[in-house]
Amino acid sequence: MKSPSRLAVLLAVLFAAVAILYVGCIQKEKEGDSSEGGPASAAQQATDRKPVLKASRDDCVGPLTRSKKPKEIAFADQRFKLDGYLLSQLESDPDEEVVLGVVSDTKENTEENRHNLDLILKFFAQEKVEVIIHLGDVASTTPMPEEIDVPEKDEKGQPLSDIDKERYRRRVVNKARREAMARSLEDIVEIISILAESDLPVLVLSGNRECKTTFNSAMATLAEDFPNVFNMNAVRRADLDDVDIVSMPGYHDPEYVHCSWDKCLYYESDTLSLIELAKEADDPVVAISHGPPRQHDRNGIDVVSEGANVGNPALTVAIEKAGIPFGAFGNIQEAGGKAVTLDGSSQIAQDTFVNSLYLNPGPADSMIWTMNDESESRGMAAVIKIVGKKASYKIYRIGQETKTPAPAPAPEKKAP
Repeated sequence: MKSPSRLAVLLAVLFAAVAILYVGCIQKEKEGDSSEGGPASAAQQATDRKPVLKASRDDCVGPLTRSKKPKEIAFADQRFKLDGYLLSQLESDPDEEVVLGVVSDTKENTEENRHNLDLILKFFAQEKVEVIIHLGDVASTTPMPEEIDVPEKDEKGQPLSDIDKERYRRRVVNKARREAMARSLEDIVEIISILAESDLPVLVLSGNRECKTTFNSAMATLAEDFPNVFNMNAVRRADLDDVDIVSMPGYHDPEYVHCSWDKCLYYESDTLSLIELAKEADDPVVAISHGPPRQHDRNGIDVVSEGANVGNPALTVAIEKAGIPFGAFGNIQEAGGKAVTLDGSSQIAQDTFVNSLYLNPGPADSMIWTMNDESESRGMAAVIKIVGKKASYKIYRIGQETKTPAPAPAPEKKAP
């Protein structure tokens, strides 16, 4: 028997390879078919898509773990238990009502902004606020110098090598960082201290301005003097009387994080924790985060002045999946001063109780800011009132306080 030629062997191998590829393609088509026999839809594929798994840092997004040594915290006439990520109020009242005071974006520790907070606290007192929430961007971080003049020679007039020049540059940058962080820590402590003097629970999370380490250090410093101040980067659920507040700390877009060397970022996978936190809740849930969820309308609370929706879509999905009915978010200053539905298509009237609302209180900063509705902000805040399973809100604008109208003059008497 003759042995097969090289050409015959080559042809046989090519034929087998083509057959394997053909069978593989058929198998892939079958796997891609839906239950109705057609190809899987793009919508179904998007629904089945798993979130991007990146590791956030525990000192930015606190893990959902309990402490081995929970502690009781008392201030004024209130008692709480802090157990890892969970803060629990130990007393309750007979009603099913709670009023939350919401502040965001104080931005700078200035005399004008401190005065704004004094006015906001008076408004909160009038509205009988029981809990204060600060949504981040408490105080600024000084930006690093973009250009550093590096000398060519040392103090003795000797030329500096490239290594020596890099060491000089590093020393200048590190010193600038230390000074910026020290100023930021002091500013955060001073701003939050004003709110803490109210003796109400003050829940604070970081925004896209704060350095992660500086923010946590400031919160620890504040807790020494004010046991009513709580770091919502670490406390992920506050189980309060008549409401559960769940937090999504940090910011989602690294491009807009000011503290480039100590970022507090959260990722898509982190938003899934809101679903777990909402499952634990035994009262209406309010989600809080510095940045808003992505919406789909120019009326939204995430619309920048150019008209684009810039919120985080992963946060929207998590809120929807968790069934969280209420939320408070800051950062997009010009879109503030209102509450809307989750998709942003409908604005909700103030003092109207609804089953669901998502609020942007506007900036507390005293800087004049043009809002999307063409009004001006010189400082804003809001309250959310929850009664049963419904909520309403009210916006406070500094400079537009309600004034008692002057009494109308008595009508003139006509001569008989």
